[in-house]
Amino acid sequence: MVARLQIAKSYYWATTLLVFVFYISCAQDHKKNNMKRPIEQLYTSVDSLDYTTMPQYYIEGYQSGCFYEIYINGILTFEHYENVGLMNHATPINDLILQSGTQKVTIKLFPLGKIDGKEYTTIDADDSFRLKIFKRDKKQPYEAGAYDIVKEHYATLTDGLPYYEETFTFEAEVPYQLKGWSESQVLIELDQKELEQEILDFYKEYDDIIQNQDEKKWVDMATTRELEYLKSAHYNDSKNSGIRSRINHFINVIDSDFIEPFPMDKYKMIFGGDGKVVTLKSIDRKGRAAYSFGAKFDRNGKMRKVRQSRYLYLHKPKGSNKLEIIR
Repeated sequence: MVARLQIAKSYYWATTLLVFVFYISCAQDHKKNNMKRPIEQLYTSVDSLDYTTMPQYYIEGYQSGCFYEIYINGILTFEHYENVGLMNHATPINDLILQSGTQKVTIKLFPLGKIDGKEYTTIDADDSFRLKIFKRDKKQPYEAGAYDIVKEHYATLTDGLPYYEETFTFEAEVPYQLKGWSESQVLIELDQKELEQEILDFYKEYDDIIQNQDEKKWVDMATTRELEYLKSAHYNDSKNSGIRSRINHFINVIDSDFIEPFPMDKYKMIFGGDGKVVTLKSIDRKGRAAYSFGAKFDRNGKMRKVRQSRYLYLHKPKGSNKLEIIR
């Protein structure tokens, strides 16, 4: 009888232990399954902002007979190198507005080149370019066409221009302040050969992260850029569709079953932010970044292999001699 009781007790405790272990295991699996990925954690680690007004600034270009590039505070923001007109391509620029005050805009216009067997080598008076800068308040319900025009600028063109460039300003008022590159080193004052090699080394490190699909290291590299974008463009609203789309894009690269390296294009260094920011622009492909990689992206419901060009705007923060991504 005693032996039976001992066996029964042993069976009871063994069963209890198994149930406890099973419970703990399930709880851990449940916790693991509900843990956010590093990329998602990045965007949900901050509280939403609530200002009296939350202005969101945009640019939109309209052209005829030329290609163009638009720079905000020296950062290439939008480029158009297709011989078609564009509609409804408003591009947000809040992340390039570090604080209220005067903002600098540069437009660069280029001839069309060879199209349909005809060579267009100049920009002429009957060509045109118009830039519209406008804003809307994020706190107001969205209505199509409900915005305030901040500035409209028309390029003054004459016949026979091989190239056209113009810089002008506009005033912005925002409730936030971004550190951005405001306190960074002036890169154009450094040894350019040494800087160029540092940039290439940085791109190599970044590309290794992409090729290895290392999500944690990618987040470590991109944190400053992404948090400043989230704060300025969306006022830390990580649930809106724009940020959700951005998260999905980056996750898609990390999860893609196809990642292909591409050699760096022939490039030139271009500087922005009063010489404090630098990137590599392709000479081979108009308007494109010199750095690119291949991955699968959704195109009309089908996953297709796409060459993704990615501008990395680098700076050296105050007190540091190491390049970091700032835009």
